[in-house]
Amino acid sequence: MILKRARITGRGQLQLPVEIRKNMGAAVGDEILFKMHDDGGVSIELVKKQKYSDFAGVLPVKRDFPGINTEEESVRQKVAEKRGQYRSAED
Repeated sequence: MILKRARITGRGQLQLPVEIRKNMGAAVGDEILFKMHDDGGVSIELVKKQKYSDFAGVLPVKRDFPGINTEEESVRQKVAEKRGQYRSAED
């Protein structure tokens, strides 16, 4: 068991002691969930920040990816058409 103290600042903030953070596996961007129980006790729970890569493959694929060259050419064409001066990459 690790027993540490932390002081609450005038703004209501507190800093988790480094030993507690390391043992919890807490990192910058993670959140701490405070739970107040009916008996007045308080417990905390680590809520890990999700990385964007965790969401890869979540959405259904609506069309096949035609390839980076085709996509880049399509973007060039759309931007140029908005400017009124489209020329393909081969030109």
